[in-house]
Amino acid sequence: MDLSRTVEPVAAITKSHLKRKHHETIDLAVDESDGPVVSAPTPQTEHLQSRPESSSTESDFQQRPLDEEASTDGEEDASLYEDILDAVELDPFKPSSDEHGSKNVLPETEVIRLHTELRDIGPENFVERYITSSSMPHRLLGTAFGFDPELGIGDTTYLRILAQAITRTYYKRRKLAHVNTIDDAANLLRNSNKILVITGAGISTSLGIPDFRSKGSGFYDKLQSMGYSEPEEVFDIQNFDEDPSIFYRLAGDIMPDLNRYSPTHAFIKLLQDKGRLQTNYTQNIDNLEELAGIDRSRLIQCHGSFATATCRKCGDRVAGSEIFDDIRAKRVARCKQCQNRLAERARLQQPKPKRAKPRRYDWEDSSNEDADDAEPEAGVMKPDITFFGEQLNDDFFNRFTQRDQKETDLVIVIGTSLQVKPVSELPQYVPAEVPLIYVSKQQIEHINFDIQLQGECDHVVYELCRRAGWKLEHEMIPKDLKVQVAPIDGFQHRWAVTPIKQGGLVDGLFHGVGADQAQHKR
Repeated sequence: MDLSRTVEPVAAITKSHLKRKHHETIDLAVDESDGPVVSAPTPQTEHLQSRPESSSTESDFQQRPLDEEASTDGEEDASLYEDILDAVELDPFKPSSDEHGSKNVLPETEVIRLHTELRDIGPENFVERYITSSSMPHRLLGTAFGFDPELGIGDTTYLRILAQAITRTYYKRRKLAHVNTIDDAANLLRNSNKILVITGAGISTSLGIPDFRSKGSGFYDKLQSMGYSEPEEVFDIQNFDEDPSIFYRLAGDIMPDLNRYSPTHAFIKLLQDKGRLQTNYTQNIDNLEELAGIDRSRLIQCHGSFATATCRKCGDRVAGSEIFDDIRAKRVARCKQCQNRLAERARLQQPKPKRAKPRRYDWEDSSNEDADDAEPEAGVMKPDITFFGEQLNDDFFNRFTQRDQKETDLVIVIGTSLQVKPVSELPQYVPAEVPLIYVSKQQIEHINFDIQLQGECDHVVYELCRRAGWKLEHEMIPKDLKVQVAPIDGFQHRWAVTPIKQGGLVDGLFHGVGADQAQHKR
């Protein structure tokens, strides 16, 4: 059986499949009778329905009241099932070397056979064969779909979730057989004319801008070290309205330096200059794409940006740079329009007469006598980045569903782990014959990319351009840069891209102190 065959092209979706409800959160910085029931949803309904974000872990699952008596009809249970599925998909169980021969873990050859059979007979028949009728232990079967056999949930719930995982696996995009190497990727660059680029924080880290989720260096880890138990709350819109000073004390660490952009930004601009860029969907809020010269008509800032700021009281919008001094000073920025209106109102109003002092035994209630004297405040300015609890801009949904999904001929994902919906779902919903290339420091498991290039984004795009016969020019790229491309064990389509050592030093892009010396002119 040919494991590399493709599925039918994915049907077009409407923006209602992608669009989130107003109360659902956006992350700045995964999808979703007594016996198990399996439906056969289309890919659209299986993956692109609106779902809340989740950061649940297995320990969270064990603390939740899920067992054989749990209701399967409640929305809370359905949401929790999806949480578990998302966590398993993002971080599937991988047996250690000493567990490969264990009776509790299926060998890799058996996993491949089961996945092949699933594709042949479909999820309903597979569940009937291996869950309803089979003598194979269900938790052993689960290891073929990324489940830890020791996952601490009840057996009935386990079966329900496993059945959903089988369905999700069946509809998952399948890798193209003929696209595997970095040279294949370079050829695709040369021959594609409508390239959709999805970017994340990894394309800006070489500039000293931290990403959000990296262990040890990410912004969320820094917040936790400062005592914030739930760092995402810093970007919660309700918390911002209640106390904007928390955000303003911390925002300086993620505010961009508007004097320079990275070689990866320059790579996207090069695609545009060559007439090959369809759209850049960026999850970044630093607005460095615009600085690099990427045209606004080809740029979707999925989570907003620091480019503008809006008053939470009167709605006046200004250039984001107008509040940068306040952010650097860690003080709450106030709306100048509000301040001007308040000043004009104060000038026009007559001074209020002073109240007569109450007599000694006058027992009237004076607790609110100064309530009317409270001075109104100017509104708080908020950078137009999308906080938890805010809705994505309609431009995101309209652009993808009405144009990009139908027209793109290559998708390149750079510098993001694709954990945040709905952006994370875009690669799954282009036609199945469109190649997918992934560039990041980490490998990815929950989407079947055709080529994965693991390394610093700036190094990888430099080598891609060199092999495509293009010259990527940027002050942060040394003239004598050379990189090594080596296969990652066990895969024919995953490659490690690293600078070549010369004279005991590593040739590479200027990072740290060196990056501070590289300045770009606007």
